[in-house]
Amino acid sequence: MTDTPDLGKLWKQLTDNIGGGMSGALEKLKNSSIGEQVQSWIGKGENKPVNADQMTQAIGQERMEKIAQQAGTTPEKAAQTMADKLPGMVDKMTPDGQLPDPQSMKANAASATQGTPAAAAMDKAMGTATSGAQPQPARTNPNPPPM
Repeated sequence: MTDTPDLGKLWKQLTDNIGGGMSGALEKLKNSSIGEQVQSWIGKGENKPVNADQMTQAIGQERMEKIAQQAGTTPEKAAQTMADKLPGMVDKMTPDGQLPDPQSMKANAASATQGTPAAAAMDKAMGTATSGAQPQPARTNPNPPPM
């Protein structure tokens, strides 16, 4: 069990358990007891906070336990991490104040987590994982044509 669960792993488990990918998870949360807060994360302006208990209530105790187990943490730590980190992540994924189309959302999520340990797990959760191949530098001709 880790001290601070990885948000990317938690998000992947959340989207897997709810179904419908990222949009499905956000819609589920928008239609839950924290709908007003979730809408503030998506919309422009201040992100309304949630606490771990509200997050657990919105997701459901049983589902939160399953998500935590699959992510290798406790339900309490999973809920606290989601409550602390999801508002900012969702805000970055929805820069125009509304849910973008799935392709734009994937790109926004990638930039929201770029350079963080959550990036690979977020890519996997959204189905955007790359093969691990690194871009190759442009080749130059060692024998350019004469001028």
